[in-house]
Amino acid sequence: MGASKDDYKKVAPPGSFIHVDDFTSPQQLAKYLDYLISNNTAYLEYFAWKGTGTFIDTKFWCRMCSLLHGAGHHVTWYDDIEVWWNGPDVCRTSRGTQKWASWIQDHRYKRPRGRK
Repeated sequence: MGASKDDYKKVAPPGSFIHVDDFTSPQQLAKYLDYLISNNTAYLEYFAWKGTGTFIDTKFWCRMCSLLHGAGHHVTWYDDIEVWWNGPDVCRTSRGTQKWASWIQDHRYKRPRGRK
């Protein structure tokens, strides 16, 4: 349950998700999930899209832009985003996760004192 099936279709590969609207009752959904648990081939079909090279448009850049331009963010400038993203201080095993965690910590919205 969550967004409408049409919303999922816009961003997810065909056959990669199970939506509650495809079932007439919770019991029917539960029965199908039990079927998937016992049928590895049917379960793995939900992951067949992986490795196909299909681009999944998750609106990443739209979300990133809204985060960067939201209230409370100060302007930061990088002359070379490649150096910032893949620079020598970035952990290679997490491919930038540590840098993002640091950036989020530095740029999170801080409520002005005295305001609730």
